[in-house]
Amino acid sequence: MKDSSSLESRTSHNTKQLALWTGLWLASLALVAFGPTFLWDYHKVITIVLIWVNLFMGYKMIMANKQHLEGLDELQQRIHLEAMALSLGCSMVFGAIYGLLEGVRLIDIAPNPSNILFVMGVTYGIGMLLAHRKYS
Repeated sequence: MKDSSSLESRTSHNTKQLALWTGLWLASLALVAFGPTFLWDYHKVITIVLIWVNLFMGYKMIMANKQHLEGLDELQQRIHLEAMALSLGCSMVFGAIYGLLEGVRLIDIAPNPSNILFVMGVTYGIGMLLAHRKYS
């Protein structure tokens, strides 16, 4: 009984840490994206400092994600692994072809990298659902 309680406690702590660092990374990314236009009139030093802050927050988010995954039980790790494999594969295939669409004149605008992140998130979510269903 103690093992399940400590697993739940560890998972809860790791999930909170992952949420914290993901939120801080997103906030710092928003500052880099919108701050120069709306807050500091493209001051290069401020922008460069915030890019470094964003990279640091990204590193902390990656480490929190690693800690979260390492703290899960084997089945939960397997579910995440399958979801990540689907997400990586779909994002790679979509990103490669999407990056070529402007060059081959099938679209008139430059591809937006945030669209690849959207595909990555959606396919990860679908992968999680499929893996949960598979192992239920």
